[in-house]
Amino acid sequence: MASESSHDQQNSKGENQSFESTHHAPPSASHNFYPAMGYPPSMSYPPPPGQYSGYPPPGYYPYAHAPPAAAYYNATAHRQQMPSGFSRCFFTTIILLTILIFTSSIVMWLVLRPQLPVFHVDNFSVSNFNATLTTFTANWEANLTVRNPNTKLTIEFGELQNFVFYEEDYLLASATAPRPFSLETRTSGVINAKLSANSKDNLVENWVLDKLAKERGNGSVSFNFRMLFWTTFRSGLWWKRHLSMKVLCEDIQVTFVGASSDGNIAANGGRDCLVFV
Repeated sequence: MASESSHDQQNSKGENQSFESTHHAPPSASHNFYPAMGYPPSMSYPPPPGQYSGYPPPGYYPYAHAPPAAAYYNATAHRQQMPSGFSRCFFTTIILLTILIFTSSIVMWLVLRPQLPVFHVDNFSVSNFNATLTTFTANWEANLTVRNPNTKLTIEFGELQNFVFYEEDYLLASATAPRPFSLETRTSGVINAKLSANSKDNLVENWVLDKLAKERGNGSVSFNFRMLFWTTFRSGLWWKRHLSMKVLCEDIQVTFVGASSDGNIAANGGRDCLVFV
């Protein structure tokens, strides 16, 4: 009986092994499966013992230097100081006064309607005129009438600067009349200016002397008389305006008789002057 039971057990084991080999045997190498698609396996060295692949060792920082510690700012709130009421009032007053003065000046200028003075050349003469290549002397005297056409404004004239030019802009002589004067409304006055020149004090170029001598030989020489001064337009004690003026009396023909060194403007040679501010 014992031998039969052992024989039966061996037979059952053999059947079980054959059954397992039939159902669970791994596929043989003869089956041609395609490899999985993707990147090829890494060829790097295996990680050292005690570490897991893909994680840095303890205490390792992946960058060259650790970032600096965050700065600490003391967030202390400061109360914004508001301008005082006095400052606001002061600046507002200054602005309003400036606007008021500017506006009143424009209004008064329109109401008073200032007009520029009128200048007229009454007489212009030259004495001791001598123009050669070695010597130049001359004395000029100009008499002008100036008229104030305003009905509400007085004109005050300051220091007068007088000039005699040849042609357009060649200066021959200059002088200053320091005595100021004034003209009331609708009145006139006379300006008398005297100037002189010589080769010692004022060197004149040869080409100018040559042209002056040629014109003198033809019997007449043309001069330009100009003035520069400050004026004040005034209405009573409460309004005034300062202006700088330039007066141009151009192309004044002086006639010489014969070989005389004295010349004078023609009887009807008077002319009005141009006034610029």
